[in-house]
Amino acid sequence: METRYLVKASILSLVLVAGFTVFLEMYWRARGFKPSYNDDKILWADKRKQIYKPVDEATVFIGGSRIKFDLDVPTWEKLTGEKAIQLAIVGTPGRLILRDLANDENFKGKLIIDVADAQFFSLPDSARRDRLAREALEYYYDETPAQRASASINYFLESKLVLLEEGKYSLTSLLNDLKITNRPGVNVSPATFTPKEFGVSNFNRQTWITPMFLADPQLQKRQKDFWTRGIKNASPIKGDTLHAFLKQTKKAIDKIRARGGTVVFVRPPSDGPYIEMEQRLYPRQKYWDYLLEYTNTPGIHYADYSGTANLICAEWSHLTLQGAATYTIQLVKILQEEKGWTFPKKSNLTAQLLKR
Repeated sequence: METRYLVKASILSLVLVAGFTVFLEMYWRARGFKPSYNDDKILWADKRKQIYKPVDEATVFIGGSRIKFDLDVPTWEKLTGEKAIQLAIVGTPGRLILRDLANDENFKGKLIIDVADAQFFSLPDSARRDRLAREALEYYYDETPAQRASASINYFLESKLVLLEEGKYSLTSLLNDLKITNRPGVNVSPATFTPKEFGVSNFNRQTWITPMFLADPQLQKRQKDFWTRGIKNASPIKGDTLHAFLKQTKKAIDKIRARGGTVVFVRPPSDGPYIEMEQRLYPRQKYWDYLLEYTNTPGIHYADYSGTANLICAEWSHLTLQGAATYTIQLVKILQEEKGWTFPKKSNLTAQLLKR
């Protein structure tokens, strides 16, 4: 008798869970959302394993969200014939990842470092700025066989179901989206800085702005307001702190070059009030130019090239998918024609640009 009731309870629980799952999936899809991968430490670790490819088969990208949005991976791979290994982490400077690659004696490849002024030139090793990079590295080095097997299953499910993108649809994320008015004596954390409609990520860790976001001026305003608050609170490193940071950066780059690796800095586009504030807080001569000079490393600043200087960012800081494709074509062109990079595949870049 007890067994029969237990079976009935189990079946009922299964039906309720399945029904709730189907309801949530239909709800999010009805709002226009599509499956997207969790851009987390697990997926990052999967890409970190790929950096040991031969130098003529891959380029590694590190930094923050700009290079994640602005590098169009399919365009890069089509033009160059090599793989783009995306190790950039949203909201995070590339300095801890650079140090990790420098200390990895087996990495001897090509490396492109994204320099977003407010991120890159923030206080080194700050708990807030570097937290995601630290967690990703710890997971990569400590990952167990069971975790790898679980990740493979998750990748398959994430490609099919919208609701499994934890960063958007977990209970914590949903609660953070609630608009709760501050009460006297109570500090309420602001909602997540990016709306759910802002971006989606694929298995290659490329992120792009969604059509939903581009079609909604209110969402764009919300994002711009966040950028405005963030840049106003920026604290540029100066003096001895800046010098120590650049010394550490040069040391890491020199290690990679000593093994035969190649390093290039890139400064992707920004525009509107954002670039105005960046230019005021981080004068180019004192930061970008000094970085290249001190580390003796080539750089590609978007403002120096007619093909990238006038690209428009949807919310002042990131390119649309079409803009990313144009930026990527220009980046490949500059690397080939000015920086002396060679790729397995030779493409007619002029023809590609005319198609845009």
